[in-house]
Amino acid sequence: MLRGLWKCFGIALFVGGSFAFASEREKVTVEDAFWAYDDGKIGYEELEGLLKWIDAGDVSEACAEWEALGLDPCQKKFQEVLTGWNPRGRIGYAISLDSTGSARNKRLYGRLGFGILHAEVRLRSQAGSDWALEYGRFEIQGKHVAFLAGNLIALDFGSAIPLQKRRGVDFTAQWKSFQWGTFALEDSSFGMHTMVSIRKNVQILGMYSASVDGFRDAFARIRGQNSDVQILYSQNWKTPLLYLYANSPPSTALLGRYPLAFRFRAYIHKNDSLPGIFRLSKLVQKNRVNASSWVQARFWNWTFRVNERVYIPLDSGKASFAVDFSFVRNRNLASVGGGAFLNAVGDSRSAQVYVRSGLRLFSAESLFTEVRATPQETFSRTLYEIRPGIRLEWEKNVSSDIVLILRYPKKSPIVLREETRMQFFSNAEGKSSLELRADRLRRLHFWRFGFEWEVKW
Repeated sequence: MLRGLWKCFGIALFVGGSFAFASEREKVTVEDAFWAYDDGKIGYEELEGLLKWIDAGDVSEACAEWEALGLDPCQKKFQEVLTGWNPRGRIGYAISLDSTGSARNKRLYGRLGFGILHAEVRLRSQAGSDWALEYGRFEIQGKHVAFLAGNLIALDFGSAIPLQKRRGVDFTAQWKSFQWGTFALEDSSFGMHTMVSIRKNVQILGMYSASVDGFRDAFARIRGQNSDVQILYSQNWKTPLLYLYANSPPSTALLGRYPLAFRFRAYIHKNDSLPGIFRLSKLVQKNRVNASSWVQARFWNWTFRVNERVYIPLDSGKASFAVDFSFVRNRNLASVGGGAFLNAVGDSRSAQVYVRSGLRLFSAESLFTEVRATPQETFSRTLYEIRPGIRLEWEKNVSSDIVLILRYPKKSPIVLREETRMQFFSNAEGKSSLELRADRLRRLHFWRFGFEWEVKW
């Protein structure tokens, strides 16, 4: 196995290289999630978890889950300006079509702020159904007090763990470094939450909820500038759940001069199921330990990155471990890089090596290619994948990536992917994603399409 792995790596290194790490994205689309699954970067359960956040229009949680799976950086850059009485907000629309041309999911969303008043609405239509209200809330945000009505989220209570879909009302008051709030939900539960700042960048947060029948849910949390620890407990849990998070400060450097970045996230518990107000993915529910991390370092014009994921199941099932190592060297007109991916489930092992190369011929277009090799028991059965592509800049603010995926010797469909990003004005943008498939290049047919646009002001 190892001998075949090294032979494949040598062949791939001779053929091609890597054009660059993906640039930081602001959101994750349905097509992004499916492509990551089709490429073997995530499993089916991980895909399901991602799609729940995307379909619900929860940009921040989709980004957080995307990064935790070891994929490229994702960070929401748009921040609403809360000062002044000028109207501000955003409105957007997204649609995703399946291979039959039918709408799998449609979303229409908008947020409007005026002074201390804020309103947000998300509408959703699935599989051709009528539009339905997915999310709606009204806020009054004062300097020391706040009132919320509608869908309440984890941020309202100070939780790092998302909440199940709940509607209700919440009132919060703040005085200096102390914050206290009370809430009531539509399921007849009620409770309180609090936050105390004990140092400049350290906060203690907590929440307690109950009903007429007694205790429901609670959490305690200590949040620092670069670390986060939260303990959660719910009515029907046998033991608490521990959440751990850490990331590197912006100025972190290796040997005092080379930029270094890392991020770590883990969930630990011993419950057969996790009912209650906290929304936890299937992977968290079925695994006693669910941990992921990535480390990235830069040396001159070289960048190295390592992603790791570990799952230890609750039952006697097999633990799984995945690690992805990649590197890239960027120059003015060209770049080269590669990497290796190893996945282990119990005694079973699988590996893949890949290299990429890129060349910028003109300021308006780039050529790149990627070669992958997946070793099998014998060298003759090794699976190969070639991904030639081109990046075009049609206008100053319109660019497209076109990638062709060819596989050998496994009989798999030929895949053509196209992604176009558009910046209409300084505050309006759009993105389209198209995938075509066929057994032969001349018989390409429609497989998947997505489009979305957003206007901010």
